[in-house]
Amino acid sequence: QKLDLSSLTKLPSVETPPWSATNPFLDETLRDVQPSPINPFSSFFEEQERRSKSSSVSSAPGKSQRDSLIILHQEPDTISFHETNRTVTHTDAVEQLKQLQIGDPDRVSSPTLPDDDPVMPCNLDAALFNLTPAQPKDGWPMMLRIPEKKNIMSSRHWGPIYVKLTNSGCIQLFYEKGLEKPFRELKLEINHEISERKLQNYDENGRIHSVRLDRTTYKEKKKYQPKPAIAHTAEREQIIKLGTTDYEDFLSFITAVQDTLMNLPASSTDLSTVGLNYQEEEITVDVRDEFHGILAKGDSVILQHSVLTHIYVLSFLSGLAECRLGLNDILIKGSEIVARQDIMPTTTTKWIKLYSCRFHSCVDEDMFNNSRIILFNPLDACRFELMRFRTVFAEKTLPFTLRTAASINGAEVEVQSWLMMSTGFSSNHDPLTQVPCENVMIRYPVPAEWVKNFRRESVLGEKSLKAKVNKGATFGSASLSGSEPVMRVTLGTAKYEHAFNAIVWRINRLPDKNSASGHPHCFFCHLELGSDREVPSSFVRYVDVEFDMPTTSASKATVRSISVEDKTDVRKWVNYSAHYSYKVKLSSANHHG
Repeated sequence: QKLDLSSLTKLPSVETPPWSATNPFLDETLRDVQPSPINPFSSFFEEQERRSKSSSVSSAPGKSQRDSLIILHQEPDTISFHETNRTVTHTDAVEQLKQLQIGDPDRVSSPTLPDDDPVMPCNLDAALFNLTPAQPKDGWPMMLRIPEKKNIMSSRHWGPIYVKLTNSGCIQLFYEKGLEKPFRELKLEINHEISERKLQNYDENGRIHSVRLDRTTYKEKKKYQPKPAIAHTAEREQIIKLGTTDYEDFLSFITAVQDTLMNLPASSTDLSTVGLNYQEEEITVDVRDEFHGILAKGDSVILQHSVLTHIYVLSFLSGLAECRLGLNDILIKGSEIVARQDIMPTTTTKWIKLYSCRFHSCVDEDMFNNSRIILFNPLDACRFELMRFRTVFAEKTLPFTLRTAASINGAEVEVQSWLMMSTGFSSNHDPLTQVPCENVMIRYPVPAEWVKNFRRESVLGEKSLKAKVNKGATFGSASLSGSEPVMRVTLGTAKYEHAFNAIVWRINRLPDKNSASGHPHCFFCHLELGSDREVPSSFVRYVDVEFDMPTTSASKATVRSISVEDKTDVRKWVNYSAHYSYKVKLSSANHHG
């Protein structure tokens, strides 16, 4: 049947449509129609070649419909490229397409992988090791919370001690540095966990960094409200609480304890055993990235960086359970063999290189070295660090750029920063899927000679100068000298914090919900010193930046599969988070005498 071309030019009528559309899947007359064995693409080219060779057109049954379609649009017999003097037939073009091979940029023999940074040195491990923020120490001067347990009848206070961590996994507490015998020893165990970092009140100068060591027990409980459900909850018992006003010592101590906990040997009683029986089995994998780096002044180019990935596991499995974890490791690309129910949803197709892999004692390292398969018997109802490794940063820029300029003119000091979201960061491309930066902290180191300018005595003790959004910094009363510092911020708050020995600009969320992502934010501080003699001969020429990003990965490390032997009804969860900590050099530091 020929198409009625005149019907295509008629205006559609509301009362009577020009044609009636039928659903081919519901049409009874089409039930007996079988799929055609003819390949429409190859048959079309073959027919065109026959038509070009033969002048006579023979009509065959089954081709009438195709002929009618050809009337509307006649295809040329050749494919024309940009060169006007070069033409090839369809047969040659098809042969060229068959011979075409698409290269894989992720293959191991490729000179550069997508996650490779051309500016990174060849000895990657040595470069990354030097960027580790807190190296282990022989000991740390700390403060101990006394008494260790809360008591309604007594108040608690901080007492100075000295802490050591032995190779055997014991925390030793000394009254002071240099003593041989500790007054208390704590043996680290696999069910010990380090709590979240906190800032709490310390003295009239400000707050103190504190952290707890808890004995954590996970139990399965049945809830009835708002609906019946099985939940695995954690019960924490505080063992010790330590604090310090030195942020570097604080981070160094936490890192040392985490390393020791990971290296603790796992006995057979700690693993999943036959006698266990959970009503609801589940396994949770937490992928946490730590980014450390140094950025250039001005354009915030990443000069040096390190990405350390920690993978934690918490499982509730009945009986003996052998688990396999599949990552987007470039060395296993194309050789994965995973059951359908073990595949985990991912948001990236990127494959990465793993450097300096370290494993918990429950992992079969020989299996990983031979086949890159992460095979392990998880600890029962215990959150532990399964493995850690280093990677190259997957982005070319950070979520936001920060440019800071400092100027010293005699006894006057000015510091100004401009902050703007980076368009080159992948998460910032689409505002609907943008992941915010949370708990943003930008620290401007303050020399010890200038601290008194940012503090005033009040009825309740000393008070720090604080600046809020669209509100100049004041102490609440006029200063006697009239040379009160001036601080302003267009987002968040800024004040001097003794725990960091710096002015800290805090922003809860970036980008702000009430401003456009491309809107810049500013920090400004003006300080008049009593004399230019108060200007130190040398001072820190960088700004510290620290923030968190939930549900994202700085390394693009992805859990592609979680397999539990002989179990198909296990609930599986994967959580991602990233913590960024880096230094940005000052754009300028002019000193005019």
